[in-house]
Amino acid sequence: MTEVKQEEAKSAVAPSSSVTLTSIVVMIFTVIICCSNVLLLEKIVKEAPNCTAFVTFSAYVTIVIQTIIFKPQLLTNYTVPLHNYVIITFLFYTTNICNNMALSYAVDMPTLLIFRSGSLLANMVVSIVAFRRSYSMSKYIAVLMVTAGIVVATLASADLKKNSGSEGASFSVWLVGISMLTYALFGSAVMGVFQEKLFATFGKKSDEVLFFSHLLGLPAFLFNYKDLAQTIVDFNNSAPISVFGLDLPFLWVAIAVNVALQSMGIKGVFYLLSVWSSLAVTMVLTLRKFLSLLLSIFLFQNPFTTAHWIGTTLVFSGSAVFSGLIPLPEGKNSDKEKAQ
Repeated sequence: MTEVKQEEAKSAVAPSSSVTLTSIVVMIFTVIICCSNVLLLEKIVKEAPNCTAFVTFSAYVTIVIQTIIFKPQLLTNYTVPLHNYVIITFLFYTTNICNNMALSYAVDMPTLLIFRSGSLLANMVVSIVAFRRSYSMSKYIAVLMVTAGIVVATLASADLKKNSGSEGASFSVWLVGISMLTYALFGSAVMGVFQEKLFATFGKKSDEVLFFSHLLGLPAFLFNYKDLAQTIVDFNNSAPISVFGLDLPFLWVAIAVNVALQSMGIKGVFYLLSVWSSLAVTMVLTLRKFLSLLLSIFLFQNPFTTAHWIGTTLVFSGSAVFSGLIPLPEGKNSDKEKAQ
């Protein structure tokens, strides 16, 4: 699932007028859809471990086709000059590829979800560097909790890999996957800086940004053509499943449902970004990750040690402190943010 593009970190939600019944309903359905999508993706990757590039490609194609059908005017009537999308398109493609391909490099879904929950950490670091923002002591404490949780959970996963009895190459492959997640974490936060500036200049054109970040990124998949071709063969050879009386390869049915759920989830996230602050949306996605984590552990019997639970508790508790759900004592001059 696409990571949230960080837009601003000034409040837990946008102005109260933005918290409408429609936005709340969209939020609930987005959480349900994204959880279902993550679990289905895990099932697909377990059946075809090298399909992650194809999963990302399918999502891109789906978004582009849907927009051309339902909003064809965007092809000619757009507000943001296309050259402004160069950096966003590059970061969008590479972060999505790295997030999904990490599953092909011995990273299990619980570790991926915990690691990706560090978006608050990445957002704070990038905001400090790019905008010279300062935060309250409670937010620094929260980010330290999130960072500690990610480190604890990652080290616990590393110990499992080292003690799994498999070849040493497996641990090296896992390190590549963790490196991919690290890049994707901070790359997504950097992308948020460019998107924030884009919105400030041209307005919140969420549909337009969604469409062109996908359309302009399609040629990049030429670098993945071998993986895409092999995935098609693997999908064709998967076990059949009956759908409306027709016997269809299971993985083709699964990927069709996956891209449908993912496109709906992305649209939900982009809608919420247009009416709520990025911090509020980040918290919604953090909740989704926590629910997905629990479901993944119990449904797929993924190994999860006491250290993993400690890391998970730190990550989600830190996120709650950052958002103000768990308040800490503050000084009088807390929570100053300066942007340039």
